[in-house]
Amino acid sequence: MPDRRYWRHFDYLLIGLIGLLVIGGIFMVRSATRGDPLIEGLPLAQGVTALAGLGLMFVIIITDYTILRSAAWVIYIVTVAALIAVLAVGTDRFGARRWFQIGGFDLQPGEVAKILLTVVVAHIIASQQGRRPYLQTIGVTLLAVAPCVALIMRQPNLSTALTIVFIWLALVFVGGIERQHAIIMAITGIAMILIVSQLGLIQGYQIERIEKLLGINVEAGDTYQIDQARLALSSGGLLGLGYQNGTFSQLRLVPARHTDFIFSVIGEELGFAGAFGFMVLILLVILRALRAAWLAHDTFGRLLCVGIASMLFLQAYTNIGMQLGILPVTGVVLPFVSYGRSNLLTLLAAIGIVESVVMRYKRLEF
Repeated sequence: MPDRRYWRHFDYLLIGLIGLLVIGGIFMVRSATRGDPLIEGLPLAQGVTALAGLGLMFVIIITDYTILRSAAWVIYIVTVAALIAVLAVGTDRFGARRWFQIGGFDLQPGEVAKILLTVVVAHIIASQQGRRPYLQTIGVTLLAVAPCVALIMRQPNLSTALTIVFIWLALVFVGGIERQHAIIMAITGIAMILIVSQLGLIQGYQIERIEKLLGINVEAGDTYQIDQARLALSSGGLLGLGYQNGTFSQLRLVPARHTDFIFSVIGEELGFAGAFGFMVLILLVILRALRAAWLAHDTFGRLLCVGIASMLFLQAYTNIGMQLGILPVTGVVLPFVSYGRSNLLTLLAAIGIVESVVMRYKRLEF
């Protein structure tokens, strides 16, 4: 257990926000799955996962986050091995191979890789700071991240791959990027996109989703998911139709209503007020993570918190954006709210890291 004095800096507000989001999410999943015998047991599973995640979070909180630095390369090897293994022996669903079936739990290595690669990249940047030109450091981090991104795209899971790329960009930017570095990175990025497209890592259906969003080759029924989500959102009005009283959600007219499209259920049943409330809670969590980054006494801790904040931001923005019709439909869930056990465990572990950083931002004096 850490010294009692560390607990003076514990971010109780952050934990309170997470509690509201998780509990609210379980209730919304319960509404979305109500009356459907195939999925009506998911709220209980989400609740059990939340309890397990809180236990994991507590273990991480009481552990000094700097320990992760010494284990960074072991973490990297385990991450790559897991991503290779899931392609070889993982469970196939809906044309994708992203999961390990462990008893009644589906472990998605790609979700866990978001946090693990954040640790690895933060370690590389922190350890090389001032020792070599920053452009070389960027190159090393890219060499570490690129194989993992390629493996995840082979599953295929473009949304998770792009999330990892976004986290990497955020860490590189905060780590000390300069103008000339940005230009070189932009040119490299364009070249990598061309290479990836030539290697066939981007699936045809993923390209089609983007085309439909841009209004290219749109046919009847192509935008059904987005149309239903937007109709559900608009029908809620200011205060909503009432919990478990949504027409689109209760008649199962919204696809993946307990996962990808949970926000439309919130908007229909709790209205603009409820949807806005959930958005504010998520935004406040992101701001608390950035506060931890600001307070961190070392580069490694600062980068960890920035990476976690970046992940939460992109995940929330993508999920809400696709339901508003401004982004293509992806498999990204709403943080802490949507049903998704691997994602929930990963996010709670990430919050544990943030708390570990903020608790130790002042060194104890003896």
